[in-house]
Amino acid sequence: MSQNAPNHYVQQWRAQALHVYQSGGFALRNTTTPPEKITGEKMHFPIFGQVEAEEDVQRGDEAKPANPNDTTVPVDTKKSRAFEEVYEDDLDQMTVARQQAVAMRSAKALGRVHDKTIIRALKASTQYVGAYADLMSATTLVQGKQVLMGNDVEVQDGEVFCGVDSVSWAMLIGDKRIANADYVGPDLPFIKGNLAKSWNGIHIFALSDKTLRVGDAAAQVNCQMWHRSAIGFGYVRQLTGSVQWDNRKDCWTHNMRMRIGSKLLLPEGAVQLRAKYDPSAIVLPTA
Repeated sequence: MSQNAPNHYVQQWRAQALHVYQSGGFALRNTTTPPEKITGEKMHFPIFGQVEAEEDVQRGDEAKPANPNDTTVPVDTKKSRAFEEVYEDDLDQMTVARQQAVAMRSAKALGRVHDKTIIRALKASTQYVGAYADLMSATTLVQGKQVLMGNDVEVQDGEVFCGVDSVSWAMLIGDKRIANADYVGPDLPFIKGNLAKSWNGIHIFALSDKTLRVGDAAAQVNCQMWHRSAIGFGYVRQLTGSVQWDNRKDCWTHNMRMRIGSKLLLPEGAVQLRAKYDPSAIVLPTA
């Protein structure tokens, strides 16, 4: 038996994994700012300042330059990896369903790591509203948006997102104002499961509890609201992977990897929504 995996199998495995990663395995895609350039293993994200126009300009007044404070933030990337052992002697004898399952598992595993990386970056924000003693409500959403508006964030451009946990989603969807709203934001994986709504200029969606609550205390959750420009995320190269035979274990090792990075670029553009995390406390209004 050859010690090298069939090339067509490896190519198909990579292609299937990439498709899964891009179409649904990476939940927070389309909610972040991509890097402006990449050098080696470092990404560079742009931060654009504002330009103020002059008022009441009179004839002969000398123009005053309003040069914005544009900067670039460098971010070091880190490798993420999904490693699996497949106990099959002949990869060509694997069923199509099993081949797809192997690719899907690895892609979704990488996607979850990437989502957690973004959430950790968002949690660097020191702005917050709400209280851990109270369940999530539409009022907390409005308070969070008000913080962004107070910071002169462009909330009217349809680029404000809010990821919530399962308990908070249940409470919000119990509010008829939110339940009856349609989702009108960018393409997100949550749309297919009807787990996304657009209300009051905010794109709200239910994110995995394990992803969103990373680092949170018991019975507490920090939901995240942010403007797309506030958080940067990217990777230095596309998903790569290799398949090799392990003589010691008589199995094919599947190693899929990417180098990624994320950083809070504009702290004023992100706010944490504190809420109580207690599934037993969910009480929905009667129909």
